[in-house]
Amino acid sequence: MEEITLLKQIPLFADMTDDQLQSLAGAMGRRSYDRGQVILRQGDEGHSLFVVISGRVRIYTLSPEGYELSVWICDEGAFFGEMALLTGEPRSASAEAMQPTEVLVLQRQAFRDFLLSNPQAAVHTIEMLSRRLRHTTESLEALVSLNASERVARQLLALLERYGVEQEDGVLIDLDLSQEAIASLVGTTRESANRALSSLRSQGIVQTDRSRIRVLQPKQLQDLLY
Repeated sequence: MEEITLLKQIPLFADMTDDQLQSLAGAMGRRSYDRGQVILRQGDEGHSLFVVISGRVRIYTLSPEGYELSVWICDEGAFFGEMALLTGEPRSASAEAMQPTEVLVLQRQAFRDFLLSNPQAAVHTIEMLSRRLRHTTESLEALVSLNASERVARQLLALLERYGVEQEDGVLIDLDLSQEAIASLVGTTRESANRALSSLRSQGIVQTDRSRIRVLQPKQLQDLLY
C-alpha cells in the first residue's frame, strides 16, 4: 500500500511495524488543496489530524482585529491539527496551503488510539508541540522588543536557515514570499513590511524578485539585530 511507504518516511510513524502502519493507513483518507486554499479555520471544531504528503502549509492565527500572524510552516512529513484532537477544544489556528498540497487525514479516535498504543509517537508529538510553543513564544517576544525592520531581518535569517539555497550571488530563500506573507510572519502591516524590505534592498543586503528573496549579505542582515 502506498500509504504505508509514505508513513514510513514520516518521523511520527517511523517506529511502527508494518502491521501497525497498515492498520493506521486504513483509517486515513487523502485530500488535495490548491495554493491559497484554507484547510482548516481557527475556531472550528477539530475532528482530524493532517499529515503533509507533498506541498507546504502555513499555520496562522487571527487577532480580534483581523490581523494575521503566521506561527508555523509545515513541510512534507510534518503534521498539524493535533491540538484540537488532544484538548477537545476548537481549532487554535487556521491552516492554508502555500502551494498545491496533498495530505493524509486521520480522525480523532484513530489518532488517540494510535498515541495510546505507541508511546514513542506520543513522546514525539509532545516534542513537536514543545518546539512550536517555543517558536510562538519567541515570535511574541520579538513583536514586543523589535521594531518592524528588525522583525523582518530576524524572520529572514530564520527562513534563511531553514530554506536557504546557496548561490553564486547570495543565498536564495526557496519559498514564495509575498509582502503579505512577510507581514504575517512578523506581525506587522503590509506597508511596514514593504518599507523594511525596501530599506534592505537600498542597503544591498537583499534582492527581491516577484515572490522570492535572495540575501546578498547574510552577515550584514545579522548585524542589524546586534
